[in-house]
Amino acid sequence: MLRIAVVTCYRQPDYVRAITLRDAVADLGHEVVVVKNRSTGVRRYPEVLAQLWRVRRDRPDAYIVTFRAFEILPAVLALAGRRPVIYDEFINPVEWFVEEHGKLRAGGVPARALRAAFRLLMQRCARVLADTASHADHAAGLMALPRTLWSVVPVGTDEATFAPAPREPASPLRVLYYGSMLPLHGLDVLLDAAVLLAEREDIVFDVVGGDDDARALVDDAVARGARIDYRSWVPYEQLPALFSTTGLAIGGPLGGTVQSRYVITGKTYQFLASAVPTLVGENLESGVFSDRRDALVVPQRDARAVAEACEWAADHPRQLAQVGERGRALFERLWSRPRIARALGAALADIAALRRA
Repeated sequence: MLRIAVVTCYRQPDYVRAITLRDAVADLGHEVVVVKNRSTGVRRYPEVLAQLWRVRRDRPDAYIVTFRAFEILPAVLALAGRRPVIYDEFINPVEWFVEEHGKLRAGGVPARALRAAFRLLMQRCARVLADTASHADHAAGLMALPRTLWSVVPVGTDEATFAPAPREPASPLRVLYYGSMLPLHGLDVLLDAAVLLAEREDIVFDVVGGDDDARALVDDAVARGARIDYRSWVPYEQLPALFSTTGLAIGGPLGGTVQSRYVITGKTYQFLASAVPTLVGENLESGVFSDRRDALVVPQRDARAVAEACEWAADHPRQLAQVGERGRALFERLWSRPRIARALGAALADIAALRRA
């Protein structure tokens, strides 16, 4: 048995990625030492550093640093000494700042400095975790480091909250789109699809999340005829009830960005675990889905394809219900809690072997 400190320093200290990794460590029979912040602002950094200093004296066998790991990784490496550190990259910072959001110009001095700094940090890590194989491939190429440094551990979801339950979908078909409205999700594509379906009185869209900009985009789509009910927020604990009335859930991604090529979105895992029929966007990871069998699969940046998928869902309620059931079976087979534990166990195997030696 290993004693593993699982370190989280993030505005959401119980973000699903942190929870699933803590659970996986415990499921493997290891002792979990949880290091996480209570404050959500800048005070979280000294809080976590103080906990790390105290934990260091108990000499954990290894550290796992969860998302947003890159902020606290240098401190963990410094305090861990010779103890192995597993870095949950999840989102590569160069990918995020340079490729996805363009906050740093590719080839510019700040971008090159960021890449060089994190390349050095990653070389000091015993293992880097990625959420998908294609994300690991991309990050390894981006950082010019061996692909063997990466292990793939899927995200999964909070299975205590998201599970099959009695559902009440009815006519009209309610199509749910919710989330943080980041570019990879493609809100604009979804809204254009809703406009294309303006004449279908039996299809209504529920859009949840976002800020004033998102509300303005929704209002514009409604002005063009789209049938949309908008809410700025639904509490986490109320999501299962919302899912129970959803006929089709938009997992995406639809945005056609760099990041959208490599991900299965967190809400997709939630929908599948809940046996809600789910629409996903084609990318390097969507090959695990079979269109109209365990999900509806559409090209990204294609509003007409989204609209046609919604029409098929409305016109084929029996087949749609079967899509939800098979989607749940796919989740159990590939992304359930035992599967996450197995993937993390493989990543930790070298560390366990070193301890036994």
